[in-house]
Amino acid sequence: MLPISEYSIMKTIRNSIFLILIFSFSAFSQQNDFQNWSSFKLTKKIYKRTNVAVKQGLRLRENSSLLSKTFTDVKLSHRIKKTDLVFAVGYRFSDEYDIHFSSEYKQRYYFDFSSKYDYKRFKISLRDRMQYQGNNSSFKPLFRQKIELSYNVRKTPFEPYVQFELFLNFEEQFEKLRYTAGFSYPILKKLNANLFYRIQQELNASNPENLFILGTSLSYKL
Repeated sequence: MLPISEYSIMKTIRNSIFLILIFSFSAFSQQNDFQNWSSFKLTKKIYKRTNVAVKQGLRLRENSSLLSKTFTDVKLSHRIKKTDLVFAVGYRFSDEYDIHFSSEYKQRYYFDFSSKYDYKRFKISLRDRMQYQGNNSSFKPLFRQKIELSYNVRKTPFEPYVQFELFLNFEEQFEKLRYTAGFSYPILKKLNANLFYRIQQELNASNPENLFILGTSLSYKL
C-alpha cells in the first residue's frame, strides 16, 4: 500500500488528467482546432555540467491536415555545481504558415532558469522563461512559467506527468494557458520517447482559440 503522501500526489496527477478531459469537452463554444506536434532533439555534453541541445519540430493544424509551423531550436544550458539549478540561453528560428500556406519567418531569443525537487518517486520541475520573439521589424517580450509533476512507476522506467504553463505579457495580461498530461519512456539507453495530450487556451484576444494537441517527441543523448 502506498504511503499517504504518495497516495495524495498520485491522486493529484489523476485529478489533473481528469480536469484536462473535462476542459476538452467544455470548450467547444469557442474556436477550436485539433493539432499534432512532433519533434526530435539531440543533446550533447560539451563540458562538465554544460550541455548543448538542438531540436527540430513540426506542427500540423486544421485538424492536423495542414502544415502550421516548422522550427529549429538551439539551447545551451549549464547546471550549477552541487545543485539542481540550471541556467540556459536559446535561439529558435521558425517558419509559420497560415491557412493559405503563406509563410512568415520568426526568431526567438530566450533565457531560462529551472530547478527540480525530488521526493521519493516523485519529481517537481519548475521553469521560468523570458523570451523575445518576432521578425526583423519588431520583437515582443513574454514571460512564461511552467510547473511539472512526474512520477516514476515502481520497477519500471515508465514516467507519467502533468504540466501547467502560463504566458504573461508586459502589460500584465495572460495570453495563454497550457494544460498537459503525458508520459515518457526510454526506448533505448540513450533514446527517450514522449507522448502527450495538451490543451492550449488563448486569453485576452478578440477571437480566442483553443487548441487540442496530440504530441510526440524523441530525444537522443550523444
